Amino acid sequence: MDHWDDLRLFLAVARAGTLTAAGAEVGLNASTVQRRLRAFEAGLDTLLFEKGPRGYRLTPAGESLLPRAEEAEEAVFAAARAVVGHDQQASGEVRLTLPLALMPLVAPHLVAFARACPQVRPVLLADDDRLDLGRDTDVALRATAAPVATAVGRSLCGVAWCRYAGVDTEGEALPWVHYVGMDLSPAVQWRRSVHGGSTARLSVQGVLGMHAVLAGSGAQGLLPCVLGDGDPALRRVGAPLPLTIRLWLLIHADLRRSARVRRLVDFLVPRLLAQRAQLEGTGPLGP
Repeated sequence: MDHWDDLRLFLAVARAGTLTAAGAEVGLNASTVQRRLRAFEAGLDTLLFEKGPRGYRLTPAGESLLPRAEEAEEAVFAAARAVVGHDQQASGEVRLTLPLALMPLVAPHLVAFARACPQVRPVLLADDDRLDLGRDTDVALRATAAPVATAVGRSLCGVAWCRYAGVDTEGEALPWVHYVGMDLSPAVQWRRSVHGGSTARLSVQGVLGMHAVLAGSGAQGLLPCVLGDGDPALRRVGAPLPLTIRLWLLIHADLRRSARVRRLVDFLVPRLLAQRAQLEGTGPLGP
């Protein structure tokens, strides 16, 4: 076990479960992944995986190696963050993750930043999943009640949600469009507590999926006000939900002194604060 690349390959297979998916993560084809994995196992004189009908599963030896490999991975990432965190050169790549619903709001600011500071290259990772801050991304915009402990940053404003339906509908006694895979969302939990007996006319995945179907569904569904209020094909149904959700701009604590990270953060914060009314659902409705 002389090379970090062996452990990196091991982790990729353990997490992905297939050689093809693991290869896509580490930039290798499936046959190369298989050859290197076999060589790694031969060097250890033990099997780390067993092949099953659904892909590769860890053996007991692989299970015992997994937490140690994750510790080594974190050490590698921490070393990289330590270097970047003391970099005083405002140049290079900065990775930013944010929810898909905030794309229309934030993307124009990133384009403006790229023009104003061409030596820093923003990389936009729009994803509703929580990417690992410090591993997958440098800066995160997250709508949450409690940010992760390893992050530093600031709470910018509230994020309001409301019920929406097509403008051709009337009243509040409408069927529902439900979310799939968002059980931990405060908005979904609110709907279940207040409208738990509602039946779904349709179920969709993700906020953008909900936005795409609501106008023509004849039903109501939940959206962030920053998305729903800007669509003339939608109307609010009732008042915004009584939720405590804040928009946080976060960076990993190790990166707080990085010049290029600070340059992007300092550019974004005042522009997002200027759009506070849109995010909190108190601005004018419509475009």
